[in-house]
Amino acid sequence: MAEQVATQSFDVPALADDTLLQVAERAEKRIDAVNKIKMLALRVTGPRDWVDQGGKPYLQSSGGEKVARLFGISWTISEPKLEQEEGGHFSYTYTGVFSLSGASIEAVGTRSSKDGFFKKYDYSQKDGNGASIKTELPSSEIDKGDVKKSAFTNLIGNGITRLLGIRNLTWEDLAAAGITREGAGKVDYKKGGQKKEDIKTEGALEFTGDVTDVRKSSGVNKKTQKPWTSYKVICGETEFGTFSETFALVGTEARDSAQPVKITYKTGQYGNEIEAITIVLREGAE
Repeated sequence: MAEQVATQSFDVPALADDTLLQVAERAEKRIDAVNKIKMLALRVTGPRDWVDQGGKPYLQSSGGEKVARLFGISWTISEPKLEQEEGGHFSYTYTGVFSLSGASIEAVGTRSSKDGFFKKYDYSQKDGNGASIKTELPSSEIDKGDVKKSAFTNLIGNGITRLLGIRNLTWEDLAAAGITREGAGKVDYKKGGQKKEDIKTEGALEFTGDVTDVRKSSGVNKKTQKPWTSYKVICGETEFGTFSETFALVGTEARDSAQPVKITYKTGQYGNEIEAITIVLREGAE
């Protein structure tokens, strides 16, 4: 006689209608909260805190810090990791945990001395026509402190935007908070200088020419004790100032590729202040 095996069946009860409604209501409230947080985060920033990179909005560190103060975001950051790379180059990597109201995420920020922005050049030698010869200095001349600080800035931006879910934004998202693509900084290429400039406030001036050097200065505000970093984009005997690392990177790329730039600027108490900078491809360049 075959052995009989006892079996049991389990029925999973369906959710009652009132339970489904409660789940839906809670989900809807969470969606509303997320959207409200995003809108508040965008509203605390201004056009100068955003840069148009290849058609997409990019939040600069200045905007990330404003958002962090608004929501009371805190973070714990580990000691940076220094890695040696080929050719004497090096990179710094920071990791940190960013927290808001009990929710936490881990983020990473890294920068390498291979980035063109950190390159150093010597212009002391002259050619037969008396023009300066640009000679790239070895990687040992690159300031490790600059690379380390840039990696830290990268970490802060990544952590804040990830925690609040404001990555991969569109210009339509920003428009709802009153920030337009036309009002933000722009990193783009123009051929022959024929494309209409996107940024030009009332009273702004324009300059087109070659970049001969880009210089960086850092310090601490005596009143607020907050660190600051500024840049000078130098075109011959004319200097243009900015606190935007992105604008400085455009100037550096223009200098290294021997392409002119078009700068929209205003002249004030502290000299010429950059509002926009765009590389202008020479005729015949691809």
